[in-house]
Amino acid sequence: MPRYNRPSGQERQARLKRQFAALYPGVVAGEWVPAWLLAEQLMASARQRGGDQEGRVCDPAHCEFRGGGRRPPELRGLRTRAVDNR
Repeated sequence: MPRYNRPSGQERQARLKRQFAALYPGVVAGEWVPAWLLAEQLMASARQRGGDQEGRVCDPAHCEFRGGGRRPPELRGLRTRAVDNR
């Protein structure tokens, strides 16, 4: 799985809700991890199942989020999610 350099500071965290674990084989549910890492794991799980990720990678119905600060000024106002362009 590729690793990318991420900004320092308080990272946004996410975890997969336990009741949705069966939908994402290989992804540990209930464990807080950096949101970018969970997104990579969910995309890898979708690829292994032979599909593409539809909609938001970290579906808010399936994931919980915490932390993270405000977006840096250079990212404010940008639409950075794949579904923002639809």
